[in-house]
Amino acid sequence: MPKYAQCYDSQSCIRCFSCMVNCGVENRVRLHRDKNRPVEKTVQEKLPHLFHLNPRAVEIGSYPNARRVTGFHHCRHCEKAPCAQICPSGAIVTRPGGSVVILENLCIGCQSCKDACPYDVPVYSRDRNKTYKCHQCHDRIENGLKQSCVTACPTGALFSGSPEEVFKEAVQRAENYTKTTGVKYAVYGGDQVNFYVGKLGWMTIAPVNDSEAYLLPSNPYKPWNVLRDVAKTGGSIVAVAALAGVGYHFMNWLKKRQQIQDSSSQNDVKGGDSHE
Repeated sequence: MPKYAQCYDSQSCIRCFSCMVNCGVENRVRLHRDKNRPVEKTVQEKLPHLFHLNPRAVEIGSYPNARRVTGFHHCRHCEKAPCAQICPSGAIVTRPGGSVVILENLCIGCQSCKDACPYDVPVYSRDRNKTYKCHQCHDRIENGLKQSCVTACPTGALFSGSPEEVFKEAVQRAENYTKTTGVKYAVYGGDQVNFYVGKLGWMTIAPVNDSEAYLLPSNPYKPWNVLRDVAKTGGSIVAVAALAGVGYHFMNWLKKRQQIQDSSSQNDVKGGDSHE
């Protein structure tokens, strides 16, 4: 299975939210397909945790140049996936195509993934005691289909393919927007973002100066999770050093014990000779 990626072009997006609607519909259909739940129930039941694309609108600038910007809050499918690294039950895995997926049957609802995610993406369902997030329609991808959100987008603002193809197209679009608007555009996630997340399986084309408004932090990480990794690594080093120290002292004890036994044996021999 080759690697897969997708991109959100903020300039081409018309805020119709067809992607969000289709995402929810697709996930409800999965309940019918995978869990044999009646279609009527999946359509009528409130299932907010199945909407994995959440628009976040903010106003930036000041009058008379104030404007509204809509960013999407969703999983970025990180190359290094800190949520998968911290999950204690092994419920979060990276599929062959690069999609980071939560296995519902293994999730224990501890919410460690929420603590580790620098984008604050996983959604906890109290009713189900499970955590949910975008799975990048990996079942569709692995069967030769596009993601449901990409299929629904009427303007091509969402597109997908191999990471190389997507990044190349995204860079071309960003350069074109920069030339035509005079505003600097960039591709977020195509290159390594930082040491914590690596590259992203979901890239974004957005104005550089508006990155924060589009929910694109320049250095996404959770310091306590980094400290946990340092402590974990440090703890391992300390444990190895402690074992080495115990082993060293044990060998010295064996050596001294052998010396005492040898000395005792020699004394016994000398004692026997003098008696004769």
